[in-house]
Amino acid sequence: MAQSISKQKQIKPLRVRRIQERTEVARSKLINAGMPLFAEKGFDAVSIKDIEIAADVKRGMLVYHFHDKENFWKAVADFTFNQIEYQKDLRLDIIRDISDREGLALMIRFFVRSYAQHPVVSRLMAQEARQDSWRIDYLVVTHIRPGTIELEKHVRKILNLSAREFAHWYYIMLSASATIFSFQPECKRLFGFDPRNVEVIEAHADMIVRMLLDKINNPNTI
Repeated sequence: MAQSISKQKQIKPLRVRRIQERTEVARSKLINAGMPLFAEKGFDAVSIKDIEIAADVKRGMLVYHFHDKENFWKAVADFTFNQIEYQKDLRLDIIRDISDREGLALMIRFFVRSYAQHPVVSRLMAQEARQDSWRIDYLVVTHIRPGTIELEKHVRKILNLSAREFAHWYYIMLSASATIFSFQPECKRLFGFDPRNVEVIEAHADMIVRMLLDKINNPNTI
């Protein structure tokens, strides 16, 4: 009898673990399917059914795990931006131990490499940043503004920019870093190469560093 009870105790945790594993798999599949759909089509054009079909999960799974599409969108955004923010925070720590110029060059290269690795992010921002919505409010407050404040401190100090000048610098840097990767299909057809090739990414980062540092520090340089 005691042995039977012991076996039941062993079986129960095993079942719980399996349920937890299935739950995590379903959530992961939904999140991975959600980002490209939202980035390509926009929030309003994507239905819960579209997401569940793309994720290859049973109907009702999104609502079961995330309650509604709004909470799901936030979970997708959090998952994606948290990955990038973690890597950015690591580089901000490194900046303290190197020269100002090297630190800023490091951050510029980080943005280039991040957009190359996650071109879907710039496509999502192209959807959301041009609209007045709760979604851009959420992204700015939760993810974008905190990191931008830290970046602004470094850039304005190093390049001696005003707050307004930093805003221009920021959007020039973002556009230059992201567009070639977001426009990957066009680049292949127009110039005949894949911009997400490692050598291309590094060459692109080198050029942007020169443009954003040398040209600003030496405005008479042609």
